[in-house]
Amino acid sequence: MSGALAGKAAVVTGAGRGIGRALAVRLAELGADVAVLDVDLDSGRHYAGEPEGRTTEQIEALGRRAHGVEVDLTDEAAAHAAIASSVDTFGGLDVLVNVAGGAITPFGRSRPTATPTEDIRTLIDVNLMTAIHCCQAAAPALRERGEGVIVNVTSTAAFSLFPDGSNSAYAMTKAALAHWTRHLAAELGPDGIRVNMLAPGITLTGRVQAESVDTGHADRAAEVPLGRLGRPDDLANALEFLVTDLSSFVTGRCIPVDGGWILAPC
Repeated sequence: MSGALAGKAAVVTGAGRGIGRALAVRLAELGADVAVLDVDLDSGRHYAGEPEGRTTEQIEALGRRAHGVEVDLTDEAAAHAAIASSVDTFGGLDVLVNVAGGAITPFGRSRPTATPTEDIRTLIDVNLMTAIHCCQAAAPALRERGEGVIVNVTSTAAFSLFPDGSNSAYAMTKAALAHWTRHLAAELGPDGIRVNMLAPGITLTGRVQAESVDTGHADRAAEVPLGRLGRPDDLANALEFLVTDLSSFVTGRCIPVDGGWILAPC
């Protein structure tokens, strides 16, 4: 397969299902070999509407090499080992996309005065520390190439809020990731490595639709100027810009992919 990323190697975290899977498959469609990192490589089976089979199988069906690593990326040593395994498998690294994370703690206790410490620490680990671990682990391999791309997936929650203050700790961790990513872009720019962000709004993955019974998120399309909620492929389209030469002079930036739902600076 030829394409803009032919001959390139990529790692995508949280790629067992949902947004992560869509981004990993898009990289393969562009010609890259892709390592899929997830705490559960079969996680899609838990939700209706997710594609059948593993992400690695879909990548291989496109004629690209796939490398699946089942790993808890909140564990620093395990995260470094997973990146090293991917680099060894492909002989290098050109693209890192960090998707792992999410608003995984109970929504009903997500307002600032109700969020228990255990939830805050969990969200810091899954939304911030996983990305930090993987970026730090991947930096030497990207520097060895003399160029490369990192894309961290934050959220519109990082620069907006619900009127009732819900999802507060999740939003805090995504805001922290966004600011840390800008610092990373400043550090790695001289090495030829571009670092940018995608900020999805409400995106209709299998998990979001399943959890909407409690959150109501799947019913908020009327709030979006473009008249619908996001789909994983919307993020994949934006990722294609950030990982190719179309964005060769873009770094430290955030692209909201939310249909105009949050019309505020990112």
